[in-house]
Amino acid sequence: MSVLGRGVRNAFRSPVRAVAVIVILGLTIGLSFVMLIGRQSVQDKVGTTLASIGTAITITPVGYAAGSTANPHLTSAELSKVAQLPYVVSVDDALPGSLPSGGADSALLPGSPGAPVSIVGTNEPADPPNVGASALAITSGHAIDGTGDADDAMVSTAMARRNHLKVGSTFRAYGAVLTVAAIFDSDTANGNDTVIVPLATEQRLSGRVGQVISAVVTVDSLTHLSAALEAITMFIGPGADVTSDIAQAGQALAPLQSVESLSLYSLVGAAVTAAVIILLVMVMTVRERKREVGTVKAIGSSTAGIVFQFMAEALTFAVAGGAVGLIAGALAASAITSSLVSGHDGSQAITAAVQNPALANLSQVHAAATASEVLFGLAGIVVIAGFGSAAASYLISRIQPAEALRSE
Repeated sequence: MSVLGRGVRNAFRSPVRAVAVIVILGLTIGLSFVMLIGRQSVQDKVGTTLASIGTAITITPVGYAAGSTANPHLTSAELSKVAQLPYVVSVDDALPGSLPSGGADSALLPGSPGAPVSIVGTNEPADPPNVGASALAITSGHAIDGTGDADDAMVSTAMARRNHLKVGSTFRAYGAVLTVAAIFDSDTANGNDTVIVPLATEQRLSGRVGQVISAVVTVDSLTHLSAALEAITMFIGPGADVTSDIAQAGQALAPLQSVESLSLYSLVGAAVTAAVIILLVMVMTVRERKREVGTVKAIGSSTAGIVFQFMAEALTFAVAGGAVGLIAGALAASAITSSLVSGHDGSQAITAAVQNPALANLSQVHAAATASEVLFGLAGIVVIAGFGSAAASYLISRIQPAEALRSE
């Protein structure tokens, strides 16, 4: 019989012990596999969330609230200098206002009955956040030139329908005649009740030349976001609030990162526990078979052959326990990971999610075993078996046939 065959057979010489060892190993290896899957799933969730946050930085006057006129304004001049700072790709300036619904000056009706008609001047008219939306699509016509000063406008399909407008139609606002250059759709009611005009046009018509209420700065990468945020804050000074969703993300993701750390520590602890279990089992096994090992050595078997036989026995325990653990871990990973994440889900995540939809549903982490994780688990089983048989190998090498037989 081969060395491997004898090792496998010897692992089951005591069926009760073999089953007990396999069950205990299955629990510890299963726990380590669950923690491996959970940690990777949480890492993926964090990475996906950070990627969806984007690289935007918002600049508003200190204490600014929508509709307020008590706060000092920003200026186009200072924001044009922000565009020259390192890592800044673009600066989207916005100046919001409101139009009367009906009357001599404006016969424009909102897209939603009873809603006010808002107007925003911007140098990036196709940027959804300017109208409080996350998506904006031109359905007819062409986007206006936000850097120009023409009396052109973009209205929503709902507003165009209520006012019988189409591309090329005109309406009155601020005592001027505006021409519809494009019709768009957004994903919010507020967006569909907003007229978009060039920034300079809104500044001129509303009598707020050079003023800007808010700006969205786009940075070239997530890596440079913190550096750009610091540079803009220093440049703008105390007269404005400079914020980024990455700060909200840091608070909202803190519970997930705690789960990630807990999973790592649990993974290491469970793997070490499994290795120690095999180590103790093999040390006990060698001591019980000391006479047997001495006899086999006395009749000419090599130390290496005996060591390989005990290593095969340790590997049998590890593989059997690992099979139980991998199956149980794969089945339980999703429930355990969800429980850990829900238990660490803080109120700051809920608050941040209200402000940024990308931070919603952070507690919904889907955990499933992947091929790479299974391979990593199998490799871990081999390492555990090797570690567990190391002490046994050392003890076997120390056994002298004559001393073993005499001790009995």
